[in-house]
Amino acid sequence: MAALACLASGPVEAGGWDTVHRYVRKTGKCSVGTEVLASMYSIGTRTASGEPLTRDGLTAASHDYPLGTTVLVTNPSNGRTCGIRVNDRGPYGKSRQVGVKIDFAMGAARCLGMHSTQYVCLGGQEIEVVGVPQIIDGDTIEISGAKIRLKGIDAPEVEQLCFDAKGDRWSCGLAARDELARRFGDKPWTCKVAGSDEDGRSLGTCVVESESVQEWMTGSGWALAVTRAAPGYEKPEAVARQAQSGLWAGAFIPPWDWRSRTRETTILGAVIVPNEAREILLGPAQVAEAPAPACGPKGRADRRGKCRVSALPKSRSPGSVKQP
Repeated sequence: MAALACLASGPVEAGGWDTVHRYVRKTGKCSVGTEVLASMYSIGTRTASGEPLTRDGLTAASHDYPLGTTVLVTNPSNGRTCGIRVNDRGPYGKSRQVGVKIDFAMGAARCLGMHSTQYVCLGGQEIEVVGVPQIIDGDTIEISGAKIRLKGIDAPEVEQLCFDAKGDRWSCGLAARDELARRFGDKPWTCKVAGSDEDGRSLGTCVVESESVQEWMTGSGWALAVTRAAPGYEKPEAVARQAQSGLWAGAFIPPWDWRSRTRETTILGAVIVPNEAREILLGPAQVAEAPAPACGPKGRADRRGKCRVSALPKSRSPGSVKQP
């Protein structure tokens, strides 16, 4: 795997990695793609792909692309563009901590006309990733070492709890993950990937045998549409809400609200939840799974410690909201 970037002679040496941004600045010349900090490396003998490290190869190390992906990289300082293949993982250590996104082998750096650490234009082009994925959660997968976030939807976190139509708490985040795996997990996916989220995951739109994964997840009620990220999944979500499918059969907190939850967080679903049950929805599964007083005076715990809230009334229409 890629070791720490080789510090070529240039401005980065003036203050080391801790002060690299004082001497290496963005150019603002990337008409497409994202301007990211890049460096060079030549240490090591073998890459993460299993290939030997070749100094003169048009290759690079990155955490953001599947191994074997060829990306177009432009040096905004001189306009040179090269097709560079990602065959290694990196950078690591201090260079990664200060924001270096890609390490080029010396051959790739020469192609770009790089002489030291600098910014390059990267990631504007859409790439296609194909393979059988590892399902991480209801909206995140991994193919060929690249984590892909399903763009335009948001599924409950794996530790998130919901209520079903009978008033039983259940691990809806695990259920969303498992339903996605059951439907598509053993089949090849084709994902169109471009850009990344704040956690460094690639953003992708995926299909399996011509069926949209995002449409199925929202249409089955296992994820919600995120219109600001990618409009188009509101209609299948409305179908699931009307049919009281998946999450919509009971009560739940939208995943984006659950991650930054407060006692005033809105609760969605087809049942109205009494205030005593709010504590359960706000808590993670590993806390709420224990027999706990969080069931409140209107609830009870069964023999397995599962909390059941008595007499959850049906709402007049699916998707109604019970305000605090």
